[in-house]
Amino acid sequence: MRKIFRNFVIILSIFITFPLWAPAKVCLAFGNENVFVSFGQLLSLIPGSVGNMLRRGYFILCLEHVAWDCGIGFGTWFSHAAIKVEPGVSIGAHCLIGMCHISKNTLIGSNVDILSGRRQHNFCNREINISKQRGTFQAIKIGSDCWIGNSAVVMADVGNHCVVGAGSVVVKPVPNNSVSVGNPAKIMQR
Repeated sequence: MRKIFRNFVIILSIFITFPLWAPAKVCLAFGNENVFVSFGQLLSLIPGSVGNMLRRGYFILCLEHVAWDCGIGFGTWFSHAAIKVEPGVSIGAHCLIGMCHISKNTLIGSNVDILSGRRQHNFCNREINISKQRGTFQAIKIGSDCWIGNSAVVMADVGNHCVVGAGSVVVKPVPNNSVSVGNPAKIMQR
């Protein structure tokens, strides 16, 4: 009965957010993510379970894939539509999520930034402003059953069954079954 009620609420949240996701989907079809990001930021400001449900309904239709049971905390928004969120994922408050694939049963603390790789900005040509130089975006993979601690910054893949300590900065891939901490993050336990 609880699952039926949850599914009903999610479907209701999809209908309620129709005025937002419909134009966002049209703009995404033309390669423009600005409307998608703007509406996602707007929904990030709605507190509590109502906000969580509305964000879930919106992102289910706008992102590449979002599981119906994921949690998306207050102040959290996605900077790209090329994101996959699998079942059992919980994303804390005030997170910024770039291009990534978050595998099942992963917990992401508050204030976590998952960037779209390490080379989003380029500064090779000193005669052109850095803001005008194109970088490369990479989809980051976070494995299943991971815990990413508060205020971590993730710029590289994280394996399955990993812990990334609070405040850590992941710049190199983290292997399966490991604990990494620090800036830059180093493997402390395997």
